[in-house]
Amino acid sequence: MASAYENRPPELKPVSELISDALAQFSRLVRNEVALARAEVTDKAKQVARGGAMLGIAAFVALPALFILMMALAAGLHELGLAWWLSYLLTAVVGFVVAAILGMVGMNRLKAEELVPNRTINQLHRDAATMKEHI
Repeated sequence: MASAYENRPPELKPVSELISDALAQFSRLVRNEVALARAEVTDKAKQVARGGAMLGIAAFVALPALFILMMALAAGLHELGLAWWLSYLLTAVVGFVVAAILGMVGMNRLKAEELVPNRTINQLHRDAATMKEHI
């Protein structure tokens, strides 16, 4: 509903209409911030899903090749004069070390800090500062 004061400067509008305008603008601001947060969280979730899918496919493809490589390493160690059991043990230790390093790198990429909606948080801080300036 259009007001008779709508085209007048703010200093000529009644206080009730100024409050109504401020609440409407605040409502739009909150809706926009919620939409921004939702979009950013959705984007981060898609990023995590794609990364997880790629890791899963990589593991599926790499496991048979890794198994054969480790068998070859154990056979090579045996040819160098180690007993079979020691060759397999050393190969397993090497495999566990490599797996631990890869696991730590993967976990670092999935840290919670990477998933925080930073743009939304920064925008909220700017909005709060702007509101403080105008109040």
